Amino acid sequence: MNETINLLLNHMSIRRYKDKPVDRETVNTIIKCAQMAPTSSHFQAYTIIEIQDSAKREFLAKAAGDQRWIKEAPLVLLFCGDLHRGKEYFEGADPEVFSNTESYTVAVVDAAIAMQKALIAAQSLGLGGVVAGGIRNDVEGVAKEFKLPELVCPLFALCLGYPDEVPGTKPRLPQEEIHKIDYYDESNSRELIDKYNQEIKDYYTKRTNGKAQDRWTERCGRLLMAKTRDEVGCFLRKIGFLKR
Repeated sequence: MNETINLLLNHMSIRRYKDKPVDRETVNTIIKCAQMAPTSSHFQAYTIIEIQDSAKREFLAKAAGDQRWIKEAPLVLLFCGDLHRGKEYFEGADPEVFSNTESYTVAVVDAAIAMQKALIAAQSLGLGGVVAGGIRNDVEGVAKEFKLPELVCPLFALCLGYPDEVPGTKPRLPQEEIHKIDYYDESNSRELIDKYNQEIKDYYTKRTNGKAQDRWTERCGRLLMAKTRDEVGCFLRKIGFLKR
């Protein structure tokens, strides 16, 4: 197993960091790696905002549900889907095309792949991190705070720093449930999910000394209903996305 595969297979979310800054050369390297991510038709439909201002960190942490790591991480990068740049500068493009669902999908996918490249680059340099999608709890407030123009939407924050914890890896779904061949085969799904539910229950029981014993389906259902964020769609349409 090579070093890259080992890094990928041992991913864990890091929320506690040493009191050690990330130097500018390292930051620039992480951003450069993000920029080399695959991008649909070379659109590069995203913008990355490095958040240095402590007040803005405080605002973002509160918006995300008081996620302290947004305040404490040495490096925080806000990833935004960005069609504003294309609408302003792409030659010969009908402005209406930027409001369709496909264009929004391109921006989200571009931003997500760039974020993943940034995270892997950071991990390879000895850093750890966590992705904070909770910023979408107040998507309109975040957009206002960071002066985002129309057709730019905040998607998630990437918090990075030198790890001060080793939380361990969290079990993933059985590969047979994720990896299907030729068609969407559900013939064994119930059995696989039941087995995984028990694995996750054992994981949380051990990790919390019995305080939590959540099954995967139970935990995900509860979390989904706790943060439906229906207002995100309304806001996206307000700023020019998803109109057709």
